[in-house]
Amino acid sequence: MVDEVIEARDYVTQLINKGWFKHAVGERGVKHIITLLRFVDLNYKGCSVNLDLDFLVNLLDDYYNTEGRIRYFIRELMRIRDYDDVARQLINAYPVLPPDLREFLDKVAKSLPSDAAPGTLVEEAINELMKELESFRERLISIINVAKSQCPKAYNQTA
Repeated sequence: MVDEVIEARDYVTQLINKGWFKHAVGERGVKHIITLLRFVDLNYKGCSVNLDLDFLVNLLDDYYNTEGRIRYFIRELMRIRDYDDVARQLINAYPVLPPDLREFLDKVAKSLPSDAAPGTLVEEAINELMKELESFRERLISIINVAKSQCPKAYNQTA
């Protein structure tokens, strides 16, 4: 079906470029046809993907489970080792951390006052990571809401 739509799009594009076609359908007709062709171009790209709404909702459920485990792990880690101890170990390991982690920690450190306790770095780093997780969740929920609005099947989320 997609191949037929693309073929029809190419054929109509060729017709638009012919003077007799413009004369036959008029300027207004050509304008509307071009609008439809743009719609086809936006919706039938060669690399488009359709995702099942159930798949997206299951992905969100998986996200919630993973986020809960991450939060629980961090809480337990901080219960076992206090923030200052973890901060000292992190600062000692800083030179051997991957560049993206060093950049992340630098960004967090720059947002703190110069006299902040070492544990504050760890606490703020955890808060920033949780914000990133929440941002990812919001984007996923947004995708699901768009899919729900376009899907004729009603779905009640259980998570």
